[in-house]
Amino acid sequence: MNIQEMWNGKFSREGYLYGKKPNAFLAIHSERLPSHSKILLLGEGEGRTACYLASLGHDVTALDASDTGLKKAENLAQEMGVKIKTILADLETWRSEEKYDAILTSFLHLKEPLRSKTFGYAIDLLVPGGYFMGEFFALEQLQRDSGGPKMPELLYTLESVQQIFNRDDVTLIVIEACCDDLNEGSGHQGEAELIQVIVQKR
Repeated sequence: MNIQEMWNGKFSREGYLYGKKPNAFLAIHSERLPSHSKILLLGEGEGRTACYLASLGHDVTALDASDTGLKKAENLAQEMGVKIKTILADLETWRSEEKYDAILTSFLHLKEPLRSKTFGYAIDLLVPGGYFMGEFFALEQLQRDSGGPKMPELLYTLESVQQIFNRDDVTLIVIEACCDDLNEGSGHQGEAELIQVIVQKR
C-alpha cells in the first residue's frame, strides 16, 4: 500500500479524523504572520488548519498526497465560506515555483532522508522574514495511545529536528520538546509527547 492509498483509507471514513478545528499550536502562533500572508500547509489532509487560516484572510494552499483528504478540505472550505487552493503531490517528487510568507505543518511524519529534504526545501521556499512552523510527535510518543505512528523511524527527536534547522539562513525562535493535551477529532486525543518548531528565514 502506498502513501496515497493509506491516507485515502483513513480519510474515507465518515467525519473528519482530526476534527474541524485548527491545530492549536499553529493557530496560536499564526498571530506572528502579517495580514494576507501567502501560506503553504504541508501534509494538510482534511484541511482544518488551512480553512482556519483562510478565515483570517490569508492566501492559503493545502498540499497533501491524499485526494480524498483534499476533497474533504475543499468541502470544509465551502462549509466555512472560505477559499483555499489545493495541491495533490507526493513529497518525494514535489517541486514549487512559488515562494511563501509561511510554510506550516502539523504531524507530518516522514522517514529520513525525505524528512530533512522536505523541511530543508520548505526553508528554501520562504521569502526573507518568512516562517516555518511545525508540531510533531516525539519518539517518546510510542509509550502513549493518544495518536501518531507506531514506527520509531517516523517519530522525531529534538536533536534530529535541531540538526535539520541548524542553518545559517534561519533564526530559531522555538525548538523544544514538551508534553501537552491534544483534542483533535478521534485521531489525536489525550496527553502527547511533542516537538514544536518555529524558525524565521533571514
